Amino acid sequence: MSLFDIAFKNIKRNFQNYFLYFTSIAFSILIYFTFTSLQFNEQIGKAMGAKASISGLFKGSAVVILVFAGVFIWYSNSFFTKKRKKEIALYSMLGLKKKQIGRMLFYETVVMGVIALIVGIALGSLLSKGFIALLFKLMDLQVMKTISFSVPMKAITQTIGVFAIIFLIISIHSYSLIYRFKLIDLFRAEDRGESQPKVSTIISLLGVIMVGSGYYFASNMFKSPELYALLTIVLTISGTYILFSSFVVFMIKQLKKNKKRYFNGINMIGTSQLLYRIKGNARTLATIAILSATTLTAVGTTFSMYYFADKEARSSSPYSYGFVTERKTLNTNKETKSLANENSLLKDFKKDNINKDFENITNKYPKNKIEGKYKISILEKALIFPKTDPKGPSEAEQTISLINESTAKDLIKNSKLDVKLNLKEKEAFVFERFVGSKLAKSFKGKTFKLGNEALTISGESSDGLLPTNLISFNSIVVVSDNVFNRIQKSSDNYLNLSLYNVKNETSAKELTEEFNTLTKNTYKDISENTFMLSSDYYTQYRASIEGSGLIVFIGAFLGLVFLICTGSIIFFKQLSESNADKFNYDILKKVGVSNKELKGSISKQIGIVFLLPLVVGIAHSTFALKVLESALSMSLLKPILITYVIYSVIYLIYYFITVRAYYKAVTQ
Repeated sequence: MSLFDIAFKNIKRNFQNYFLYFTSIAFSILIYFTFTSLQFNEQIGKAMGAKASISGLFKGSAVVILVFAGVFIWYSNSFFTKKRKKEIALYSMLGLKKKQIGRMLFYETVVMGVIALIVGIALGSLLSKGFIALLFKLMDLQVMKTISFSVPMKAITQTIGVFAIIFLIISIHSYSLIYRFKLIDLFRAEDRGESQPKVSTIISLLGVIMVGSGYYFASNMFKSPELYALLTIVLTISGTYILFSSFVVFMIKQLKKNKKRYFNGINMIGTSQLLYRIKGNARTLATIAILSATTLTAVGTTFSMYYFADKEARSSSPYSYGFVTERKTLNTNKETKSLANENSLLKDFKKDNINKDFENITNKYPKNKIEGKYKISILEKALIFPKTDPKGPSEAEQTISLINESTAKDLIKNSKLDVKLNLKEKEAFVFERFVGSKLAKSFKGKTFKLGNEALTISGESSDGLLPTNLISFNSIVVVSDNVFNRIQKSSDNYLNLSLYNVKNETSAKELTEEFNTLTKNTYKDISENTFMLSSDYYTQYRASIEGSGLIVFIGAFLGLVFLICTGSIIFFKQLSESNADKFNYDILKKVGVSNKELKGSISKQIGIVFLLPLVVGIAHSTFALKVLESALSMSLLKPILITYVIYSVIYLIYYFITVRAYYKAVTQ
């Protein structure tokens, strides 16, 4: 029998222990191959048109997967090698040379890698069209029928090449193992636990204080973003390691002082084992908590972007279509000088026929029938207006878009916004994108002068009232009808808009293309400036849903790879301890402890080991996502909860697998 045959039989005999390792590697290869296939698939590039730059995103994601998979494979291989050191020592005692044992280990790693490559690439090829369909579904692209089944040869060769290098390096590492240990060291390998960190009350409390300080700086991130971000990361990560190495151990020791609970059943044995288990795995558990926090934050952010894609598009373009029908800007007095400078490339104009031309176009598309049309007039005023930038001056000259209360109420009703307007004569209301978020101070209660009028801002909203690219300035100020009429008499700077809502606006591609052609030809002789003179919801929606759909696709699969690998690491760590604990559980069985009590004790211990990194990871992620929530001034509770639930369910599957494997290992 050759060494290769022995290696192959060893894999078959130990495949139950290797199964989760093999599955994790094969899944990593599958995802890497999927992203590489998407990168090299020319049909997808053509289907996405200008968004073919996604090739770079897939390439970058594949590199991240490759690095993480490489670290995971190295760690897992080290675990299995340590688990078999006694076996290696026995081979040596039976007369096999170190060179022969090294070759056998080399063959085992290579065989496992080859099988994982075959399975990963085969599954990736079979599921590639399904993954493409999922990507297009997330991006709301209706081109799946035009994509034929194909597996780019470049993707196959690249996947084989990079993972072959990884497995070759790991195989050489396995081969070199027997040259680095003495025979007695190999026999004692499993008897050596990780060094137990010292536990100090002061250090334990320091860990809690550091994590709490990290949370404080995260909550106040916008006071000094660069400094507070650095402090948050350093304090949270350092505090997490201290939390697991000292504080958790300190708390378990405190539990031992509860005599009634400690001496109940086999809690004494379970608590002692848990104490050792946490001590021996402190660094691993802290690392997994940080990885979990990073994964949850990244996936939660991307999913939130996707979840609110429609809302973001609606905020920028609250109407299906809109365009400027008339604009007048004068620079004959000091008040309008700033406004004129900002609009120096924009000529005065009036387009009477564009409404009729647009309505004629819509008649060609019955599915996009007009549901409502609105004409409004906006005054553009340059004045001293309260500044919301925390780093800027309290007041600065800027230009605002001014509308009357009656018009604003109609717009609010048409857009179904949750805003109530009931202005008094000397009051105003402000609409601005980031009002209410940590990125801007509040306008409420501040006073400004509008001509001869002194107005106090009674309310504010971040909702989109008008298409952002039709108005030149961020702040939309609503004043009472009387004040508006008085200002209008003395102002020659105005903007007239036509706004339309149509049916099925998310599937109005052809109508939008004709609309853009119409407006481009209509305004081509007016200006070459950067201000847009037309707006449509469809373009904003497509950009938002396609961008966020792509990001959530990548983020979800990266998160899944991280979750599977970290879950496998905990599994391997607990499985390695099962051999050392087998003798203890044998004694417990002999003194009358039932299998039910044994399984209950095992479930509690492993449950705490799994639960701690998850709880800490969710806590870290929650504070990180709170920063995002504050910046966007919207509630992300629902998408974040969905992310947490899905992550926790998959994570708990690993818990049940680990409990079953551990129980089986110590009872058979």
